[in-house]
Amino acid sequence: MSEKITLAKGLNMGLRKAMEDDPKVLLMGEDVGKLGGVFRITDGLQKDFGEDRVIDSPLAESGIVGTAVGMALRGYRPVVEIQFDGFVYPAYDQIVCQVAKMRYRSKGHSPMPMVMGHIFPLKAKQGGVLNRAGHTEAGCDLARLAGYEPAAVIVEV
Repeated sequence: MSEKITLAKGLNMGLRKAMEDDPKVLLMGEDVGKLGGVFRITDGLQKDFGEDRVIDSPLAESGIVGTAVGMALRGYRPVVEIQFDGFVYPAYDQIVCQVAKMRYRSKGHSPMPMVMGHIFPLKAKQGGVLNRAGHTEAGCDLARLAGYEPAAVIVEV
């Protein structure tokens, strides 16, 4: 018999399993450590895996993704959380020029084993908010970027 769990719990379990199985998997983003992420997806991971593997980053999406690119090139498997789709624009240069093209530019010698997650809600009712990030940048469409391979879980909440 299967157990019903929330999407957040399932993501937490998947991250935990990946981190248990591979010491090169690490997690970074704003509030992912002590707070457990804005939606508590990373809850408890910093306590169990330490501050070296679950990294609370400063409010600097460009720096977060740029750091993850460097780590991926050095053999780590970073999982980056960008809280909302509207916040991804400051990191757009790294996504377009590095993440999406590094494998091609290196003739396949430099894969980019990184995961970048952000919330792209159809309806967001978390905390009584019925909008995206609440500003005009909301609505980033990375799906059409050449070389970028998005995977999505779309959940209407």
